Amino acid sequence: MKKILFVDDEPEILSGLKNLLRRRRRQWKMSFALGGAEALSRLAEERFDVVVSDMRMPHIDGVAVLTEVHKRYPETARIVLSGFSDQEMALRATSVAHQFLSKPCEGETLANVIQRACDLQDLIDDEAIRKIVGNIDALPVLPRIYTELTYALSGEESNTKKVASILQQDMAVCAKVLQMVNSSFFRLARKVTSIEEAVTYLGIETVKSLTLATKVFDSSTANIQVSGLSIPALQEHALHVAAISKYIAPKGKQEDAFTAGMLHDIGLLILAVGLPRQLEDAMSRAHHEERPLYLVEYELFGTSHAEIGAYLLGLWGLPYPVVEAVAHHHWPQRVPQQEYDLLAAVHTAHLLTRETIPNCHICSVNGPVSDNQDYWQNLKVEKELETWREFARQQAETQEDK
Repeated sequence: MKKILFVDDEPEILSGLKNLLRRRRRQWKMSFALGGAEALSRLAEERFDVVVSDMRMPHIDGVAVLTEVHKRYPETARIVLSGFSDQEMALRATSVAHQFLSKPCEGETLANVIQRACDLQDLIDDEAIRKIVGNIDALPVLPRIYTELTYALSGEESNTKKVASILQQDMAVCAKVLQMVNSSFFRLARKVTSIEEAVTYLGIETVKSLTLATKVFDSSTANIQVSGLSIPALQEHALHVAAISKYIAPKGKQEDAFTAGMLHDIGLLILAVGLPRQLEDAMSRAHHEERPLYLVEYELFGTSHAEIGAYLLGLWGLPYPVVEAVAHHHWPQRVPQQEYDLLAAVHTAHLLTRETIPNCHICSVNGPVSDNQDYWQNLKVEKELETWREFARQQAETQEDK
């Protein structure tokens, strides 16, 4: 059974949570800590799969509790459940919390978020890998992007479109902004995948605070040295896949497709931060043996950068279709598909990028382009392929001209 710890300084809140989640007693072993001190005492004694904590508590607040969870048990999913939605508190929690929920919270909503966190843990069997992912608080951000963003935000006439256009050039920044906007602190009725829409909802001042007042956009992490991996080349590859994904996306899914394409290889950033030498070894083997990188990763890690990236994005509360597309973009046949969907678009865009940019070193470690004709025929899109391929070629030529 999964073990869940709930932390709050109000006894009636904890009692309400017990009643609200009574039906889950056969699925989860639930513990309830009255205040931060009791929570830290429990955490010193045992590990929990998920910790759900209030933010404002006397003496030891929620940030302190989740910081301790982060330090002791980085593989534990960390969720804020708070009645306070001020920006300062949200920013303080950004580096230690995976998701943010607001009180009052419907029982089914809370249960679904907790269950999804538990299910995501099952996506990666190796607890050591889960610890590495859970320990991530900053991902490599290109210095150029960081400089452009801080300059754009420092002006008196900061423009939403301009800021969004800079944000969507970097996968780490994209992911963190979407984590923030999809938290229930902002009480949106639906999940957001458009970066411009995210900036509009958050507001320029919140984006500025998130960028300048926290370390989650630390450009110094871009100095990570992994032989065979160029962070700028990885970002360029992501932009190619994002642009093609958006162009070939099912109707009404263009923004979802762009985001999923932009984030499809974010697992490589996680491995570059958490397991740089092991990633270096995997990339070297893939290159010399001319085998897909993700297959070499399965042999070395028991999982691949696709699932690792999806695990982090899922913990951060990004929409499920985006997480699914990231997790299975190498191997979409693992998911039953009755029609051409977001996953199919990202998988196809990934293959078209490899086909039309043969000198891309990120593509070269993924082995030869496979023949997916049966896959596309089953989804009834084989007639569209040549048009899509031509668009991919134009994208490649445009990039070469820059």
